[in-house]
Amino acid sequence: MGFGDVEVGGSGAAMRLLGVVLLLCAVLSGAGCQSGLSGSPAGDGPLIVVSAPLAAQPWIGRSVVRGAQLAIAQQAVVPGVAKGRLRLEILDNNASPSTAVANARTAVSRNAAALITDGTGALAVSEVTDPASLPVFVVFDGGASFVDPVAHPTIFRLAPANKYMSRRLADYLAARRTQSIALISDDSSYGREGARQLSSDLAQNGLQVVKRIVLPVAADDVSAQVLSARRAGAKALLLWAGAPDVAQVIRAARSAGWTVPIFMSPTGEDPLVRQQLADHPRWLDGATFVSFRITSEMGPAPFQRFRTAYEQYFGPERVGMSAGGRPVLQPPDWAMYSYDAMLLMSAALTITAGATGAPLLAAVEGASVMGANGDQRGFGPEDREGVSASDMYFGRFSDMRFAAVTDDALSTQLPVVAQ
Repeated sequence: MGFGDVEVGGSGAAMRLLGVVLLLCAVLSGAGCQSGLSGSPAGDGPLIVVSAPLAAQPWIGRSVVRGAQLAIAQQAVVPGVAKGRLRLEILDNNASPSTAVANARTAVSRNAAALITDGTGALAVSEVTDPASLPVFVVFDGGASFVDPVAHPTIFRLAPANKYMSRRLADYLAARRTQSIALISDDSSYGREGARQLSSDLAQNGLQVVKRIVLPVAADDVSAQVLSARRAGAKALLLWAGAPDVAQVIRAARSAGWTVPIFMSPTGEDPLVRQQLADHPRWLDGATFVSFRITSEMGPAPFQRFRTAYEQYFGPERVGMSAGGRPVLQPPDWAMYSYDAMLLMSAALTITAGATGAPLLAAVEGASVMGANGDQRGFGPEDREGVSASDMYFGRFSDMRFAAVTDDALSTQLPVVAQ
């Protein structure tokens, strides 16, 4: 069973959608699971290339790769595709835009069916993939600069957009009557685009930013910058940066005795933050991050099935510490997006009977699947965002684990995710 179970027939799109929904249920049952997954292509079926920051940002890279690996391991022969299985090739982009572009050229040169990436260098990547009609799925970065169906027709996003997360975060801070904010970002494209969006949304809500600080990526010491935020009268810290800088800011603030409330981008969930603060676990208590809700309106069962299958392959993701006498575990939430990208590719390849390039790009615009957590995933000709604006929530840390906050209407409705 697997991707090969999707068949075309009946009433066109409706039957395709039904087939994919039934497929997902079969896939998530865990039947036929294997271990020892490889990143090397094998067979003669369509090639899917994954470009991820494996060395530079291990949690992000691991999430991107493992979601795709799980999907590949659970697939069978796609109807109409020449005798082979879907193949996966994993390339490390090292969080370098130039390397990400080189990986995109590799994908084009090898006639790949699709490219899945965290989003590193996505704007430059599109200059390579657009002429080749190579679909690209961005499964982490929420920046606005590269998502445009006219200017960059090959770029699809299966991850929450900054504009959705920033808008929710600004509304949440306004509801808490938060004022005198220090906005701290890093000098990566991720940090710059996040800070730009936040500045606009905070201003729209009338929230005062008393200090704007840009840190070097993975800065060695941020104590001077944190002190400048404190002296500027900041009553809250808002961080949009990579995990090393997030951890450094929290350490600098708390070691100085500053109990200022801290709000973070999704990288606040990165296990590296907790690992770097393991010597003072209470420093993270109360820190809040914005992200997408892990479970859907259907309840926790779909995500739990996905998590069970994921952990059968890879084992539970241990953060590397214990709290309350139990090991702290990281749920495989972000891995769902590369997994869902593979579901969409399977549906699109079924529509095209294995044809790639321009026919496949057009098919992606019409494909629709039920994602790993039960949410619907799909795109239209004018739409390149695969995650709804209504799916954002806030997680708050306590004793090295996070749970949905209790002072936000949507977040309050979400079930606890075991950690």
